Amino acid sequence: MDASTGGVPLSLVVSDDGLYAAHVSGKDLVVHSNPTAEHKDMQSARIKETTVKSLKFCPSKATHNNINRHLLITNESRISVWQLEPLQLVAEIENVEPGTLNVEFGGDENEVLVFHAWNNKMAIHSIENGRISVIKTPKFPHPLGFGYRPKTRKHLVIILKPEASDILTIHELPSYELLNRTVLPTIDAQGLKWSPDGKWIAVWDTPSSGTKVLILTADGQMFRTYNGPAGVDDAFDLGVKQIEWSAAAGPSGVSETLAVGKINGNIDLLRTRTFSSSTTLSHVFPMDQNSPTIWRERSTSAMGDAEYAETTSSSAFNMSPESPGPPRGVAIMTFSPDGTLLATVDTMRSNVVWIWALDVTPRLASVLVHEHAVRQVLWHPSTPQLLINAITNNLPVVRWWSPQSHPVIARVPTQKCDSGKYEVKWLAGEEHDSAFWFGSSEEYVVGYLSADESSVQFEMLNSFANRGPPTGSISR
Repeated sequence: MDASTGGVPLSLVVSDDGLYAAHVSGKDLVVHSNPTAEHKDMQSARIKETTVKSLKFCPSKATHNNINRHLLITNESRISVWQLEPLQLVAEIENVEPGTLNVEFGGDENEVLVFHAWNNKMAIHSIENGRISVIKTPKFPHPLGFGYRPKTRKHLVIILKPEASDILTIHELPSYELLNRTVLPTIDAQGLKWSPDGKWIAVWDTPSSGTKVLILTADGQMFRTYNGPAGVDDAFDLGVKQIEWSAAAGPSGVSETLAVGKINGNIDLLRTRTFSSSTTLSHVFPMDQNSPTIWRERSTSAMGDAEYAETTSSSAFNMSPESPGPPRGVAIMTFSPDGTLLATVDTMRSNVVWIWALDVTPRLASVLVHEHAVRQVLWHPSTPQLLINAITNNLPVVRWWSPQSHPVIARVPTQKCDSGKYEVKWLAGEEHDSAFWFGSSEEYVVGYLSADESSVQFEMLNSFANRGPPTGSISR
């Protein structure tokens, strides 16, 4: 989130589950809740900060219940923690050192992580008892450099860089006592990710070392090193761009697949039973008779309306020029909640979304080709529905895909954003299980898609403008 000076609204921030939104206007904090209700619930409070650097909600997975939901406000010298229900200040961290790199919530809503300048230390502040724990020389000030064990959140794993070697340490909460310290056999570790079942930690090395992914147990013991598929010439190995775990789904609650996205655009799928490559996916349009359905975005009016039309592989290839911009590699990898589908985007053709079916033998299930680069690809948290958000210079639209239906493109009744960079986010809840947020820094709307025989419409439930503080609850 970009800084905002006094009197200038800070962009609307939405919580990870979509249940809350907040912004700052001048010295007023404004919090919206219950976004699908007929009467929008709004609260406001005066804050001390005159220049706000960021607003951050505590992740829903780190909260004990919705009553304890907290919000961080950060400026150059102060961090304040606000309770949301009701909106009130619960803690302040004063005299923050200049040059702070990042501020995040910790193991739960009562901990705040502060990454100090030059990555010389990470301080963990407890807002319950005032205790401060310190971990020196974190390698990264962002979540790819540390992580709390899923489900329990009782252990922290973090990559340190005290000198020449990368070191992985594991700490037990709430004391942050050191449990294990492992010197990693890496040249320059790029990040780590816990498996969603909390059984494994994966660390990937710099691309210059070729394909190299370390698999460690939950207590930090080295288990296996993955160096790419057997029989592949290492001379053409350009290394790893990113990794992604499948969800802990099914009766066993186990994360069954680790996807390794490569610089060359391929994706190696590793089964967690052996952590060996079972399949390699390649971003190449199929030309055989068994090719999947390919959908191409096409304009239907001069106003910017569009729809998906079925097309051929050759036509899709012709409208997908290779990008001369960012370095090649897998830009987006995201698994469906049940782990049976994988959606990907490759930087060489950043306007194409590839959807792979992984249930039996991995195969390409569908391809969606767009006029512009894809910005976000988001699976619904519990059902196989996919939202696709592409940069557009025309009207605000959202794209939707499901394995059982014709994909659709729908206009969204919100202010046009000159940059074309809109944001989307699913909304948790049972009443409107397919509702989502859509908007830009000026205005967000919440709604869902409905279809009839001839068209699909965005049904708006509420709108949220980034303006000054409300005087109370305001009707839509």
